[in-house]
Amino acid sequence: MDTPHTPSILENAPSKGVVIFIHGFMGSPRQLDNLAACAHRAGFSAVSVLLPGHGAGTKEFSSATMEDWLGHVYTETERFFGHDKIYLVGHSMGSLIAINTALRYSERISGLFLIACPLKLKIYSAHSLSVKFKQVFYSRNHPMKAAYLAGSSVKLHPNIIWRSAKPTAELKKLIRATEGKLSDVDVPVTAVYSASDELVSIDSLDILKTGLSKATFDSLVLSDSLHAYYLAHEQTMIEERLLGMLLR
Repeated sequence: MDTPHTPSILENAPSKGVVIFIHGFMGSPRQLDNLAACAHRAGFSAVSVLLPGHGAGTKEFSSATMEDWLGHVYTETERFFGHDKIYLVGHSMGSLIAINTALRYSERISGLFLIACPLKLKIYSAHSLSVKFKQVFYSRNHPMKAAYLAGSSVKLHPNIIWRSAKPTAELKKLIRATEGKLSDVDVPVTAVYSASDELVSIDSLDILKTGLSKATFDSLVLSDSLHAYYLAHEQTMIEERLLGMLLR
C-alpha cells in the first residue's frame, strides 16, 4: 500500500503551543511523523504540511517554485497566530523554509529545529552514490530502503530526470538566498546533522553556526544515520533534543 502523503494535524486542547513540521525536497510529511507524535505527547499541537508540487506526479513537481514553497508555509503559519508559541521543525529543504518563515514572522516564532539544513551539498560524493546503489538492490522491506520509499512523495518515473531540473534550480536558489540571511535570525535554533548523511555535507553545520551570529544556537551531530533514514537510538536522541527545545 502506498504511503498517504497528506498534510495532517494532531491537536491538543488546551495546547502548550503549535509545532509546524516542514518536509524536504521530494519528501513527505510522513518523514516527520515520529517527531510530530513526540511533540503531541508533550502537550503541543503538531501540524505537518505538504509542500506544493509534492504528493503527486512529476508534472506537478516540475512546476513548483521557491516562492510556492515559501508562500504555502507562510500561509500555514499565519493560521496559528492565535497560539502563544509557534515552533518550526524542518527537514532538509524544509529547514531552509523554516528559517525564512522565522525571519518573516520573527515576533511570532519561538524556536527553530533544523534537521540536515542543506547549506552545502555532496550529492555526487562516493558515499552518496553508494547509498543510492544500495537503494536499488535492497529489497523493499529493508529498513533503509523502506524509509526512503515512504519518505518520497513524488512518484518516480523516468521523466523525473528532466522534470526535476527546475525544482532543483529553485532549491539551489533557496540555499543561496537563505545563507545570505542567516545573520538576521534572532530566535533560538537547534540543528541536527549526521556525519554519515549522503546528501548534505557536515560542513553545513559550520556555515549555519557561523551565520547565526544573533541566535542562541545548539547542535546535535549523529554518527550513523543517513539523510532520510535514522537509526532507532539516534531517532531517540533527536526526539529528546526536540523536547529539550519545546519544554525549556
